[in-house]
Amino acid sequence: IHGMWRQGAEIVVIECDATVQKVWDYKGHFPDRVAGRGGTVFDPVFRYLREQRMARFDGCIYLTDGEAAPPSIKPPCKLLWVVTSDGTTGPQLKYGRTIQLPPEG
Repeated sequence: IHGMWRQGAEIVVIECDATVQKVWDYKGHFPDRVAGRGGTVFDPVFRYLREQRMARFDGCIYLTDGEAAPPSIKPPCKLLWVVTSDGTTGPQLKYGRTIQLPPEG
């Protein structure tokens, strides 16, 4: 995310678990605390992106452990699922491409 921002990309971070908790513009650093944690539902982020009719999102990078039901709302932009090394990939991650982070070490 930082590398994309340094190259001039506008980054909007949407913190979400079962609901959108917080939305903010990335400006080179992350906050000390992240809202939410657990009880993941994918649809609130895609609903938020669709409701922002005045904003145009080129893509969505969804950082997740993959532990949730498949979304029923199709995102209005390209989607990349980035799954934690110990997360679950599979058919629940639809509408986009998926990569899984390698284990640390």
